[in-house]
Amino acid sequence: MSHHAAQHQTPVGKSARNRINSITGAQVQQLLVKLENIKPFLPSILPLQQLVSAQDYTSGEVNDSSGRSGKHVLQECSILGHLRRIGAFHTNEHQDNSTSNQPLIAIEIGAGTGRLSERLQRVSKESIQHFVMIDRVEFAPSQCRDGKMRKRARDATSVSRLVEDIAYLDLGKYCDAIERVTPPLRRPPLAFATCCHYLCTFDEFAGKEYWIQLGLTENDFEVAAAVSQWYSLKKKRAYEMPDQRLNDVNSSDDTAGYNDYATWINNAALALRQMPFHTSDRNENISSEEFERTFSIEDKSKLGEDIKLLMDILRVRKLQKLGYEAEIVLYTDRSIENRLLAGKIVI
Repeated sequence: MSHHAAQHQTPVGKSARNRINSITGAQVQQLLVKLENIKPFLPSILPLQQLVSAQDYTSGEVNDSSGRSGKHVLQECSILGHLRRIGAFHTNEHQDNSTSNQPLIAIEIGAGTGRLSERLQRVSKESIQHFVMIDRVEFAPSQCRDGKMRKRARDATSVSRLVEDIAYLDLGKYCDAIERVTPPLRRPPLAFATCCHYLCTFDEFAGKEYWIQLGLTENDFEVAAAVSQWYSLKKKRAYEMPDQRLNDVNSSDDTAGYNDYATWINNAALALRQMPFHTSDRNENISSEEFERTFSIEDKSKLGEDIKLLMDILRVRKLQKLGYEAEIVLYTDRSIENRLLAGKIVI
Protein backbone atom coordinates (compact mmCIF):
# COMPACT_ATOMS: atom_id res chain seq x y z
CA MET A 1 0.00 0.00 0.00
CA SER A 2 1.01 3.60 -0.47
CA HIS A 3 0.47 6.49 1.90
CA HIS A 4 -0.86 8.76 -0.84
CA ALA A 5 -3.54 8.02 -3.40
CA ALA A 6 -2.54 8.32 -7.04
CA GLN A 7 -4.56 8.96 -10.15
CA HIS A 8 -4.13 6.04 -12.48
CA GLN A 9 -5.82 3.86 -15.04
CA THR A 10 -6.77 0.37 -13.98
CA PRO A 11 -3.90 -1.93 -14.95
CA VAL A 12 -4.56 -5.25 -16.62
CA GLY A 13 -2.70 -8.52 -16.97
CA LYS A 14 0.31 -9.21 -14.80
CA SER A 15 0.69 -5.52 -13.96
CA ALA A 16 -2.59 -5.75 -12.04
CA ARG A 17 -0.69 -7.23 -9.11
CA ASN A 18 0.87 -3.79 -8.65
CA ARG A 19 -2.52 -2.14 -8.09
CA ILE A 20 -1.96 -2.63 -4.36
CA ASN A 21 0.91 -0.13 -4.51
CA SER A 22 -1.48 2.73 -5.24
CA ILE A 23 -3.99 1.90 -2.47
CA THR A 24 -3.78 3.80 0.82
CA GLY A 25 -4.54 2.62 4.33
CA ALA A 26 -7.32 5.22 4.50
CA GLN A 27 -9.01 3.69 1.45
CA VAL A 28 -8.83 0.22 2.94
CA GLN A 29 -10.37 1.48 6.17
CA GLN A 30 -13.28 3.04 4.27
CA LEU A 31 -13.88 -0.25 2.48
CA LEU A 32 -13.72 -2.19 5.74
CA VAL A 33 -16.47 -0.04 7.24
CA LYS A 34 -18.81 -0.80 4.36
CA LEU A 35 -18.00 -4.51 4.38
CA GLU A 36 -18.67 -4.71 8.12
CA ASN A 37 -22.20 -3.49 7.42
CA ILE A 38 -22.71 -5.91 4.53
CA LYS A 39 -21.19 -9.09 5.98
CA PRO A 40 -24.00 -9.95 8.45
CA PHE A 41 -26.35 -10.47 5.51
CA LEU A 42 -24.03 -12.67 3.45
CA PRO A 43 -23.40 -16.43 3.87
CA SER A 44 -20.78 -17.59 6.31
CA ILE A 45 -20.96 -21.27 5.30
CA LEU A 46 -20.62 -22.88 1.89
CA PRO A 47 -20.91 -26.64 1.35
CA LEU A 48 -17.84 -28.71 0.55
CA GLN A 49 -18.73 -30.75 -2.52
CA GLN A 50 -15.55 -32.45 -3.59
CA LEU A 51 -17.04 -34.80 -6.16
CA VAL A 52 -14.16 -37.22 -6.61
CA SER A 53 -14.01 -40.79 -5.41
CA ALA A 54 -10.79 -42.61 -4.62
CA GLN A 55 -11.62 -45.05 -7.41
CA ASP A 56 -11.93 -42.27 -10.02
CA TYR A 57 -8.77 -40.60 -8.79
CA THR A 58 -6.63 -43.71 -9.22
CA SER A 59 -8.34 -45.27 -12.24
CA GLY A 60 -6.51 -45.61 -15.52
CA GLU A 61 -9.33 -43.71 -17.21
CA VAL A 62 -8.57 -40.41 -15.52
CA ASN A 63 -5.06 -40.89 -14.16
CA ASP A 64 -2.29 -39.38 -16.24
CA SER A 65 -0.04 -41.83 -18.04
CA SER A 66 2.78 -39.44 -17.21
CA GLY A 67 2.30 -40.22 -13.53
CA ARG A 68 1.04 -36.70 -12.80
CA SER A 69 -0.90 -36.65 -9.54
CA GLY A 70 -1.60 -34.54 -6.51
CA LYS A 71 -3.89 -31.60 -5.91
CA HIS A 72 -4.16 -30.49 -9.56
CA VAL A 73 -5.47 -33.88 -10.68
CA LEU A 74 -7.87 -33.93 -7.75
CA GLN A 75 -9.16 -30.45 -8.60
CA GLU A 76 -9.62 -31.37 -12.26
CA CYS A 77 -11.55 -34.48 -11.30
CA SER A 78 -13.78 -32.52 -8.95
CA ILE A 79 -14.55 -29.91 -11.64
CA LEU A 80 -15.55 -32.73 -13.98
CA GLY A 81 -17.66 -34.25 -11.20
CA HIS A 82 -19.61 -30.99 -10.94
CA LEU A 83 -19.95 -30.74 -14.72
CA ARG A 84 -21.40 -34.24 -14.69
CA ARG A 85 -23.70 -33.31 -11.79
CA ILE A 86 -25.26 -30.42 -13.75
CA GLY A 87 -25.55 -32.46 -16.94
CA ALA A 88 -22.76 -30.88 -18.94
CA PHE A 89 -21.95 -34.11 -20.76
CA HIS A 90 -23.26 -37.62 -21.02
CA THR A 91 -21.43 -40.92 -21.30
CA ASN A 92 -22.30 -43.61 -23.80
CA GLU A 93 -23.70 -45.76 -21.02
CA HIS A 94 -26.09 -43.06 -19.81
CA GLN A 95 -27.43 -41.53 -23.01
CA ASP A 96 -31.17 -41.33 -23.57
CA ASN A 97 -33.21 -40.50 -26.65
CA SER A 98 -33.28 -36.79 -25.84
CA THR A 99 -29.51 -36.37 -25.63
CA SER A 100 -27.95 -39.16 -27.66
CA ASN A 101 -27.86 -37.10 -30.86
CA GLN A 102 -27.12 -33.72 -29.30
CA PRO A 103 -23.64 -32.47 -30.24
CA LEU A 104 -21.63 -30.97 -27.42
CA ILE A 105 -18.89 -28.35 -27.51
CA ALA A 106 -16.45 -27.91 -24.62
CA ILE A 107 -14.79 -24.50 -24.32
CA GLU A 108 -12.04 -24.13 -21.72
CA ILE A 109 -11.04 -20.57 -20.86
CA GLY A 110 -7.60 -20.12 -19.32
CA ALA A 111 -6.78 -23.58 -20.58
CA GLY A 112 -3.03 -23.54 -20.01
CA THR A 113 -1.54 -26.63 -21.62
CA GLY A 114 -4.97 -28.32 -21.83
CA ARG A 115 -4.85 -30.79 -18.97
CA LEU A 116 -8.48 -30.26 -17.96
CA SER A 117 -9.74 -30.56 -21.54
CA GLU A 118 -7.78 -33.75 -22.04
CA ARG A 119 -9.23 -35.24 -18.86
CA LEU A 120 -12.71 -34.20 -19.99
CA GLN A 121 -12.13 -35.86 -23.34
CA ARG A 122 -11.30 -39.14 -21.62
CA VAL A 123 -14.17 -39.24 -19.17
CA SER A 124 -16.83 -37.96 -21.58
CA LYS A 125 -16.36 -41.03 -23.76
CA GLU A 126 -16.67 -39.35 -27.16
CA SER A 127 -19.93 -37.54 -26.34
CA ILE A 128 -18.22 -34.16 -26.91
CA GLN A 129 -17.69 -33.33 -30.58
CA HIS A 130 -15.54 -30.20 -30.28
CA PHE A 131 -12.91 -29.00 -27.81
CA VAL A 132 -11.83 -25.36 -27.85
CA MET A 133 -8.97 -24.27 -25.58
CA ILE A 134 -8.33 -20.57 -25.01
CA ASP A 135 -5.37 -18.95 -23.28
CA ARG A 136 -3.58 -15.64 -23.67
CA VAL A 137 -0.21 -17.40 -23.39
CA GLU A 138 1.22 -19.25 -26.38
CA PHE A 139 2.69 -22.53 -25.18
CA ALA A 140 5.22 -24.62 -27.04
CA PRO A 141 3.53 -27.52 -28.88
CA SER A 142 5.59 -29.97 -26.83
CA GLN A 143 3.96 -28.64 -23.66
CA CYS A 144 0.37 -28.80 -24.88
CA ARG A 145 -1.94 -31.80 -24.73
CA ASP A 146 -3.58 -30.83 -28.02
CA GLY A 147 -1.63 -33.36 -30.07
CA LYS A 148 -2.59 -36.30 -27.86
CA MET A 149 -6.20 -35.12 -27.88
CA ARG A 150 -6.25 -35.00 -31.70
CA LYS A 151 -4.86 -38.54 -31.90
CA ARG A 152 -7.55 -39.73 -29.50
CA ALA A 153 -10.38 -37.89 -31.32
CA ARG A 154 -12.28 -39.34 -34.26
CA ASP A 155 -11.71 -36.08 -36.14
CA ALA A 156 -8.46 -34.20 -35.51
CA THR A 157 -10.13 -30.90 -36.51
CA SER A 158 -12.42 -31.20 -33.49
CA VAL A 159 -9.58 -29.99 -31.20
CA SER A 160 -8.55 -26.36 -31.57
CA ARG A 161 -6.73 -23.68 -29.63
CA LEU A 162 -7.02 -19.88 -29.55
CA VAL A 163 -4.20 -17.68 -28.26
CA GLU A 164 -6.13 -14.62 -27.14
CA ASP A 165 -6.87 -12.62 -24.01
CA ILE A 166 -10.49 -13.31 -23.14
CA ALA A 167 -10.92 -9.60 -22.40
CA TYR A 168 -10.78 -9.03 -26.16
CA LEU A 169 -12.17 -12.34 -27.41
CA ASP A 170 -15.22 -12.46 -29.66
CA LEU A 171 -16.12 -16.09 -29.15
CA GLY A 172 -19.24 -15.72 -31.25
CA LYS A 173 -17.25 -15.11 -34.42
CA TYR A 174 -15.09 -18.14 -33.74
CA CYS A 175 -18.09 -20.37 -33.02
CA ASP A 176 -19.62 -19.43 -36.40
CA ALA A 177 -17.19 -21.86 -37.99
CA ILE A 178 -18.21 -24.62 -35.62
CA GLU A 179 -21.92 -23.93 -36.12
CA ARG A 180 -21.60 -24.60 -39.85
CA VAL A 181 -21.18 -28.27 -38.97
CA THR A 182 -22.69 -28.33 -35.47
CA PRO A 183 -25.91 -26.69 -34.22
CA PRO A 184 -25.21 -24.01 -31.59
CA LEU A 185 -25.33 -25.02 -27.95
CA ARG A 186 -28.32 -23.04 -26.74
CA ARG A 187 -28.50 -24.15 -23.11
CA PRO A 188 -24.88 -24.33 -22.00
CA PRO A 189 -23.87 -25.57 -18.54
CA LEU A 190 -20.80 -23.86 -17.17
CA ALA A 191 -18.29 -24.05 -14.36
CA PHE A 192 -15.77 -21.41 -13.29
CA ALA A 193 -13.02 -22.16 -10.78
CA THR A 194 -12.49 -18.62 -9.55
CA CYS A 195 -9.17 -17.06 -8.68
CA CYS A 196 -7.06 -13.99 -9.48
CA HIS A 197 -9.81 -11.53 -8.51
CA TYR A 198 -7.16 -8.79 -8.56
CA LEU A 199 -7.37 -8.92 -12.37
CA CYS A 200 -11.02 -7.81 -12.35
CA THR A 201 -12.05 -4.38 -13.60
CA PHE A 202 -15.24 -2.58 -12.65
CA ASP A 203 -16.44 -2.11 -16.23
CA GLU A 204 -16.16 -5.83 -16.98
CA PHE A 205 -17.33 -7.17 -13.59
CA ALA A 206 -20.44 -9.32 -14.12
CA GLY A 207 -21.93 -8.45 -10.72
CA LYS A 208 -21.55 -4.69 -11.10
CA GLU A 209 -25.26 -3.87 -10.73
CA TYR A 210 -25.41 -5.74 -7.41
CA TRP A 211 -22.19 -4.14 -6.21
CA ILE A 212 -23.86 -0.76 -6.71
CA GLN A 213 -27.09 -2.02 -5.13
CA LEU A 214 -25.11 -2.72 -1.95
CA GLY A 215 -23.98 0.91 -1.83
CA LEU A 216 -20.45 0.18 -3.03
CA THR A 217 -18.72 2.42 -5.57
CA GLU A 218 -16.33 2.04 -8.46
CA ASN A 219 -13.53 3.32 -6.25
CA ASP A 220 -14.47 0.70 -3.64
CA PHE A 221 -14.15 -1.93 -6.35
CA GLU A 222 -10.69 -0.71 -7.33
CA VAL A 223 -9.57 -1.00 -3.70
CA ALA A 224 -11.30 -4.36 -3.23
CA ALA A 225 -9.79 -5.92 -6.34
CA ALA A 226 -6.33 -4.75 -5.37
CA VAL A 227 -6.42 -6.07 -1.79
CA SER A 228 -8.17 -9.34 -2.74
CA GLN A 229 -4.72 -10.77 -3.42
CA TRP A 230 -4.05 -10.59 0.32
CA TYR A 231 -6.02 -13.82 0.62
CA SER A 232 -2.91 -15.61 -0.63
CA LEU A 233 -1.27 -14.74 2.71
CA LYS A 234 -3.45 -17.37 4.37
CA LYS A 235 -1.48 -20.23 5.86
CA LYS A 236 -1.93 -23.35 3.78
CA ARG A 237 -2.97 -26.48 5.61
CA ALA A 238 -1.22 -29.83 5.26
CA TYR A 239 -3.33 -31.65 2.71
CA GLU A 240 -4.13 -35.34 2.85
CA MET A 241 -4.43 -37.71 -0.06
CA PRO A 242 -8.00 -38.45 -1.18
CA ASP A 243 -10.04 -41.29 0.28
CA GLN A 244 -13.58 -42.66 -0.06
CA ARG A 245 -15.05 -39.68 1.79
CA LEU A 246 -14.25 -37.43 -1.16
CA ASN A 247 -17.49 -38.46 -2.84
CA ASP A 248 -19.60 -37.37 0.14
CA VAL A 249 -21.55 -34.14 -0.22
CA ASN A 250 -22.05 -31.97 2.83
CA SER A 251 -25.81 -31.95 3.39
CA SER A 252 -25.76 -30.35 6.80
CA ASP A 253 -28.70 -28.13 7.75
CA ASP A 254 -26.13 -25.38 8.30
CA THR A 255 -25.93 -24.94 4.52
CA ALA A 256 -29.68 -24.96 3.84
CA GLY A 257 -30.67 -22.12 1.54
CA TYR A 258 -27.07 -21.12 0.94
CA ASN A 259 -27.74 -20.40 -2.74
CA ASP A 260 -30.54 -17.88 -2.16
CA TYR A 261 -28.30 -15.06 -3.32
CA ALA A 262 -31.16 -12.77 -4.37
CA THR A 263 -32.64 -12.72 -0.86
CA TRP A 264 -29.25 -12.03 0.72
CA ILE A 265 -28.49 -9.13 -1.59
CA ASN A 266 -31.96 -7.60 -1.35
CA ASN A 267 -32.04 -7.85 2.45
CA ALA A 268 -28.57 -6.34 2.73
CA ALA A 269 -29.37 -3.49 0.36
CA LEU A 270 -32.64 -2.69 2.18
CA ALA A 271 -31.02 -2.74 5.61
CA LEU A 272 -28.08 -0.62 4.45
CA ARG A 273 -30.42 2.05 3.06
CA GLN A 274 -32.18 2.27 6.43
CA MET A 275 -28.97 2.23 8.44
CA PRO A 276 -27.10 5.44 9.27
CA PHE A 277 -23.56 5.29 7.94
CA HIS A 278 -21.11 4.84 10.78
CA THR A 279 -17.39 4.47 11.08
CA SER A 280 -15.62 1.67 12.86
CA ASP A 281 -14.25 2.53 16.27
CA ARG A 282 -11.28 0.32 15.56
CA ASN A 283 -10.16 2.27 12.52
CA GLU A 284 -11.51 5.78 13.21
CA ASN A 285 -8.94 8.55 12.84
CA ILE A 286 -6.06 6.13 12.25
CA SER A 287 -3.53 7.41 9.74
CA SER A 288 -2.55 5.30 6.74
CA GLU A 289 0.89 4.77 8.25
CA GLU A 290 -0.52 3.61 11.58
CA PHE A 291 -3.09 1.39 9.91
CA GLU A 292 -0.48 -0.31 7.77
CA ARG A 293 1.62 -1.07 10.84
CA THR A 294 -1.28 -2.50 12.86
CA PHE A 295 -3.32 -4.32 10.21
CA SER A 296 -2.03 -7.87 10.65
CA ILE A 297 -1.36 -10.56 8.06
CA GLU A 298 -4.35 -12.47 9.43
CA ASP A 299 -6.56 -9.40 9.03
CA LYS A 300 -5.33 -8.90 5.49
CA SER A 301 -5.99 -12.52 4.60
CA LYS A 302 -9.53 -12.40 6.03
CA LEU A 303 -10.29 -9.19 4.15
CA GLY A 304 -9.09 -10.76 0.90
CA GLU A 305 -11.23 -13.83 1.55
CA ASP A 306 -14.35 -11.75 2.28
CA ILE A 307 -13.89 -9.70 -0.88
CA LYS A 308 -13.43 -12.74 -3.11
CA LEU A 309 -16.53 -14.39 -1.66
CA LEU A 310 -18.61 -11.25 -2.13
CA MET A 311 -17.46 -10.87 -5.74
CA ASP A 312 -18.29 -14.51 -6.49
CA ILE A 313 -21.74 -14.21 -4.89
CA LEU A 314 -22.56 -11.22 -7.07
CA ARG A 315 -21.32 -13.07 -10.16
CA VAL A 316 -23.60 -16.01 -9.41
CA ARG A 317 -26.54 -13.68 -8.82
CA LYS A 318 -25.95 -12.27 -12.31
CA LEU A 319 -25.97 -15.80 -13.73
CA GLN A 320 -29.28 -16.44 -11.98
CA LYS A 321 -30.72 -13.28 -13.50
CA LEU A 322 -29.63 -14.52 -16.93
CA GLY A 323 -31.65 -17.70 -16.41
CA TYR A 324 -29.06 -20.03 -14.93
CA GLU A 325 -29.67 -22.36 -12.04
CA ALA A 326 -26.35 -21.40 -10.47
CA GLU A 327 -24.54 -21.83 -7.18
CA ILE A 328 -21.16 -21.58 -5.47
CA VAL A 329 -19.58 -24.67 -3.96
CA LEU A 330 -16.26 -25.42 -2.32
CA TYR A 331 -15.03 -27.95 -4.83
CA THR A 332 -11.70 -28.84 -3.21
CA ASP A 333 -9.90 -28.74 0.12
CA ARG A 334 -6.50 -28.92 -1.56
CA SER A 335 -6.20 -25.22 -2.31
CA ILE A 336 -7.18 -21.92 -0.72
CA GLU A 337 -8.64 -21.02 -4.13
CA ASN A 338 -11.44 -23.50 -3.63
CA ARG A 339 -14.68 -22.02 -5.01
CA LEU A 340 -16.47 -23.20 -8.13
CA LEU A 341 -19.32 -21.32 -9.81
CA ALA A 342 -21.49 -23.95 -11.50
CA GLY A 343 -24.74 -23.52 -13.37
CA LYS A 344 -27.04 -24.54 -16.19
CA ILE A 345 -29.83 -22.80 -18.04
CA VAL A 346 -33.24 -23.55 -16.55
CA ILE A 347 -35.55 -24.82 -19.29
